[in-house]
Amino acid sequence: MASNLLELRKAAGYKNANDFAEAHGIPASTYARYESNPDKIPMDRAWQLADILGTTIDAIVGRKAPDPARVRGEVQLEYDGLTPEARALADELREFVLMKDARIRERRRREEERPYESLCYQYEQQMLSRMRDGAAFGELVAFDSAEAARAAFESFLREQAAKKRGKHPLKAQELIDNRTIEKIMAAYDRTHGEFELDGMRVLWGSVDHGMRVLWGSVDHGVAVEYDSAASGRGGDARA
Repeated sequence: MASNLLELRKAAGYKNANDFAEAHGIPASTYARYESNPDKIPMDRAWQLADILGTTIDAIVGRKAPDPARVRGEVQLEYDGLTPEARALADELREFVLMKDARIRERRRREEERPYESLCYQYEQQMLSRMRDGAAFGELVAFDSAEAARAAFESFLREQAAKKRGKHPLKAQELIDNRTIEKIMAAYDRTHGEFELDGMRVLWGSVDHGMRVLWGSVDHGVAVEYDSAASGRGGDARA
């Protein structure tokens, strides 16, 4: 085992072990132990030597790479021993299981996302309500772009979180709040969009319990909000 690291060092152009050690900032006595007992080399030093010598850690510590034919698991060996017809059945079963697994994962993902989409809707309604309450009579409440609407919403969330934490917040709570804001903003991005339609800039957002539509002309900045799918169908809108 001692010869492997020694040969690697010589192949790199270092005939003398002390020269190699000095060149790479390793105490000479320490490096001498590495060549004598490569299996005792610490992991971080083994990585360093592997990088220096352009090889693998296995080569540094004198370990032979395992034979791939000997590391096949029991299940794989059983599969290899099946008839072609049985392998085809096993492959079909595997595809079915993977499909079911994907559906289960998707359902769980939606279950995790749904509460944040509800929070997104709740806080966005609060923000819009405050904007309307703060507007003068006859003043139009609208955003210049989807980016401006998103930035305003994220700022509102951070303001609300800071208000809940109070004047002397715990750092841990701030980290939790920031993570919650990230998830709410991810829900915002999933449920909002912007597109052009006949010279109109249309901002839209949907939630599980209804549809909220904001639309505006580029020239006049008109914005209309339908509180829900039901009120939208009825034609009632509030600016």
